[in-house]
Amino acid sequence: MKAKTVSLLAIVLAIVWVAVLFLLKGFVPIVFSGKSFGLDAKEIIVSGVFFVVACSPVYRSIWLDKKLGISQADVQAMVESGGGKNG
Repeated sequence: MKAKTVSLLAIVLAIVWVAVLFLLKGFVPIVFSGKSFGLDAKEIIVSGVFFVVACSPVYRSIWLDKKLGISQADVQAMVESGGGKNG
């Protein structure tokens, strides 16, 4: 599998994971007469974010490059110059 495909599948998995856990959180007290599911909304969302961060290197790399302002030309120039100011 290509990295882009793996990243997309990780995002889809995270969306399904969060949706299913929220549905369980909503329906467990109704179906099992007052029982609690045991996970807070924050914990459900954090687990979904974990899937995306841990399993989608392509999109994380693209986001970091945009956020930090690193372009492919900058990386190429650094490699050609021998590693930057101290290189």
